[in-house]
Order: sequence, then C-alpha cells, then structure tokens
Amino acid sequence: MAIKLSESQKQQYISFIDLLASVLNGAEPPKLPDGFDWDYACRYAQRNSVANILAYSMDKVNVKPSKTVYKVLENDRRYQIIKETSQIVDIEKVVERLEKSQIKNALLKGYFMKQLYPRSDFRTMSDIDILANKKSFKKIESIFKDLGFTKKDVVKSKEVHFVKGLLYCEVHDDINEGLSSYYDNVWDILKLRDGFSYSYQMKPEDFYIYIVYHSAKHFSFGGIGIRMVMDVYVCLQAFENLDFSYIETELKKAGIAEFEKAFRAIALNWFSSDKTEINSFGEFILYCSTFGAREIYFYQDSKRTEKFYWFKQIFLPYDRLKNKYSYLEKAPVLLPFSWAHYWFARIVVRRDLNFKEGLADRRKNLEGEDAEFVTGLMKELNIN
Repeated sequence: MAIKLSESQKQQYISFIDLLASVLNGAEPPKLPDGFDWDYACRYAQRNSVANILAYSMDKVNVKPSKTVYKVLENDRRYQIIKETSQIVDIEKVVERLEKSQIKNALLKGYFMKQLYPRSDFRTMSDIDILANKKSFKKIESIFKDLGFTKKDVVKSKEVHFVKGLLYCEVHDDINEGLSSYYDNVWDILKLRDGFSYSYQMKPEDFYIYIVYHSAKHFSFGGIGIRMVMDVYVCLQAFENLDFSYIETELKKAGIAEFEKAFRAIALNWFSSDKTEINSFGEFILYCSTFGAREIYFYQDSKRTEKFYWFKQIFLPYDRLKNKYSYLEKAPVLLPFSWAHYWFARIVVRRDLNFKEGLADRRKNLEGEDAEFVTGLMKELNIN
C-alpha cells in the first residue's frame, strides 16, 4: 500500500473519519456511499485501536455491515469496557500504594485522556505510564510485586515495565523520549492532584503540550495513527480556554511548534468540520496504525545511523542489549559475550531471521516515492 491515496481511497477514508466524528460528537452519522467497505473499515479500525468507537455507529448508518463485521466490532466494544474496568481497578491500587509509601508519582497520558472523552471506554489504553524518580524504583518494584504484577523489562535504566492481567504499566524516570531535552525539569510543571499528597498531574496547557509532544516523538520515529489525532481534538474540546500564548511559547522551546500547528489543523478539520479533507500529513497518518508503521520506523532509524546502520544491526549497542540482559549493567565487559548470546538465540533458538528482509526482526523499509514522501513531510514539519 502506497502512502499517497487516490481520490476514491480518500473518499472511503473520509467516510470512515466522519463515522468516528459522529460518535465523538454525539451527532447523526454521515450518509455512507453504497460501496462503503465495512470489511476494510473494521480491519483498519482494529489496527488503529478505534474499532470500539466505530461499533457505536453501526445501528445508525444507512449502509449496514455484514453480520460477521457487526459481531467483530460489537465484541471489541464489549471487550474494551471490560478491559477498562480491570485496568482502572488495578492502577488505582498501584497509586494508593504509592501514596501510602510516600513515593512521588505522576500518571501520564491515557489515564487522564480517557476522562476527557465523552465516554471513557472510547479511549483504549495499551499501557499506563507513571513518572517517578529513579531512586524510588526498587520500592516501586516491591509494590508492584506485592500487587501481583510481573516485571517485564528494564529500558536504559530509566523505565521499568510491569504486567498483570489486562494492565501493562510503564514506570518512567525520563519522559523526553529521545525527541529533545524539554522535560529535563518536568517536576517543575506538575501539581498535586486533589486529595493526594504524592500523586501529581499536569495543568491543562501542559497536558495538551505533552500529548502533542508524545505524538511528535512517535511521528519522528515510526509514525502516528488516527487515535492520536482524536486525542488532540478531545483535548481542545475539553479544555475550552487554553492559554495558547503560553502553549505556543513552550512548543517553540520543545521544537514542535510547526508540527502542532499542522496536527491541530487536521484534528479540527477531521472531527469538527463540515467538509473533511485529507492533505499530505493526513495521508501519512492514515497509512499508519496506532503507533505508526514498522517500515517507517526502520526507514527513520536507517537515516539516523546512515553508513553505520548494518554494523549496529550486527553488533548491537550496549544500551539496547542492557535492556535484554541484566548482567550487562553489572558487567559491561561482557558485551562481546552478549552479542554471541543474542545471535545464538536468534539463529538456533528462535529461528526468526529472514535475510531477504534484513537482520532486524521482520524488517521492512520504505523505498522510492514513499521514502521521498516521508523525508519531505519530516522536513516540512521541522521534525528530525
């Protein structure tokens, strides 16, 4: 599938966007064309974590989905309601324990984003992010263990992942995410949540900036999907009196002012305009899934490493392998051993190498017009 869309493809996507907009805004759905492809709409919605929203439109449209599609979307809607209930119960137990243990923390993104949507189950969450000081990680790990979570990963010593049932939780010490150093002093912009002594949150302006910043990070590294556009729109609707003079100043500091302007324009056009349009940025978003596309990630990664790309694919850097092999953190001199460990697992145990696709896991890359398209868009929006 090419990134550039034909006019007929654009019309199909416009109908899809208008369906989501009607649910978000509590409005009547658009009149669908006779040839509206519900099968593709269902698959695309699933890839973008919005199938549950699409389900709310099915009984109101003029062109009905097949019984199979109806069942798939309805099951997704019901599952997300169950999943949300389970996630919220578990995360609130975590926050309660952090509060009792006097550990400073701040919930990020999805937890608060859900509360801004017309229905909280509209906004799915793949994980929940918590900001905390690295010095508290050992105490935090003990709390998660007591609550029945399993430790999954340590990433560059700056974040730890835990999982329990339907909740995947990431504890972060740093939320710059490799995009800039804007959040070096993130605790300075956090305020205590009402009723808490150790749990913090951002004020509306800073929350909006962070939603855009996080989207810009995904855009830079691997792409962004339609759910992130919805988040921006929902923020703008929920926070009616945002101080944009402050926001614009901060966006310039973060280096994402041009990105935000284009991103906000798409969000408002897609979800509050009478005439939905799809420009080049929109085509890119529609090409992606929830968090982008593997081929865009690999293309961006190969551009960053340039001639050293293949060398780094074979002799993986310390920071990457440290996440996988904990012994490296205590003994960095074992890095050569970890290379042998990694490739033995890939070749003999997992057997997941595909040399036609490259050494990375199921590697794909952009070529030709698609590569030129992405490079031009990144330059246009001033994102490296």
